[in-house]
Amino acid sequence: MYNVAREKSDGSRIQYPRGLPGDRGNRAQMCIAGFIAILLIIGGVVVNHKEGLGEVIMYEGLAVGVTTSVLLHVALRTFLLAEELHHIPGRYPDKLCAAWKAYTFNMKTLCTSSISAIVVLLIWTLFQNPYVYLWSKGLIAHNVCYLSGFYFSKLIQMEYSTVHVSVQIDKMNSLDYGSGMAYNFFYGYLRLVLPEFGTQSVKGIKKRIETFINKHRLSDSAFPVKKLFILIPKSLYIPTDLKDVSTDWPDDKCWMDAAMSLEDQVFDRAGVKQRLYKNSVYKIKNRDSPGAQPVYVVAEGATPLKTCYDVINGDPKMSRVFKDHQHDIILSFYKTLRDIIRDSDDCRDLCEIIYYVDTDDNKKRINVARIILERIQELTGRDPVQRH
Repeated sequence: MYNVAREKSDGSRIQYPRGLPGDRGNRAQMCIAGFIAILLIIGGVVVNHKEGLGEVIMYEGLAVGVTTSVLLHVALRTFLLAEELHHIPGRYPDKLCAAWKAYTFNMKTLCTSSISAIVVLLIWTLFQNPYVYLWSKGLIAHNVCYLSGFYFSKLIQMEYSTVHVSVQIDKMNSLDYGSGMAYNFFYGYLRLVLPEFGTQSVKGIKKRIETFINKHRLSDSAFPVKKLFILIPKSLYIPTDLKDVSTDWPDDKCWMDAAMSLEDQVFDRAGVKQRLYKNSVYKIKNRDSPGAQPVYVVAEGATPLKTCYDVINGDPKMSRVFKDHQHDIILSFYKTLRDIIRDSDDCRDLCEIIYYVDTDDNKKRINVARIILERIQELTGRDPVQRH
């Protein structure tokens, strides 16, 4: 029998052969729980040896340890919040939202911390300060309570919060979802349609733009930047036709129209024969300068982000998770894609990435044609809407 992953007939789980990586179980959690039990037993034995069985009953090491861990995590989240407050409105609409993302605990933490706090307060009220009490029981019994509290916090994932996950995404060294999309986008698409391959049948983006200019008898200045413009909007929204986001609200006159497409690129990929890759050319008409000639560009949205947008708005199971970290995903995608392209000798000068805020303060769509024209002016050093 071949080594193939097989799903059980009842759909309860998947059986993985020895040569394939499988799902992780709960062995680590069981080991942590066992270690906590051992620590508490050691503390109880020490107290019993010194004080007797009655004192063991009063030994509340885990409650104090858990309460201390909660207080330390609150302090840590305060430190993280100090950084997050500098990312308004980029990541959060206001300070309250940032604080909520930083201080939210999961349900296990809320339940256990509440119970532990009640126990600690009862001991403090009925007997004495529990921290002084534990210190009086000796170094071993004293440290056991904090060790058990620390490992218990790991067992229930006390550190988990939206901000904590965002920080972890930044430290994943391109293994996060946004970076993964960027690598797939580059090696599965951009590296195929941008550079020259040295054959007549496979042309790079520049040659296909030149062919388009000659075919439609355009002046060279009508196509001022011979690159592929990739749009990365903050909201992830990319319409089927960029014409739909090229108006100045409330004016309904569009600045962009899809002219035609460049020559198709055809490749055999992953078992798919004669796979087509297309790039659309848009004609931009500056409505502020009625006498100016139109400008032509090759522009498109980053398609992986369109997929991410569909996941957020179409998958109830994952939508909340992706919404919580949407800005982290987009930022990671942009930074990784920028770095990949900069490091590529073949594609470095063939692509222009535009990462932008696509809504104004009233949540109305920004005219993306204006943004593209502004970038063209930055690249060429001249006004792209002047008469050609």
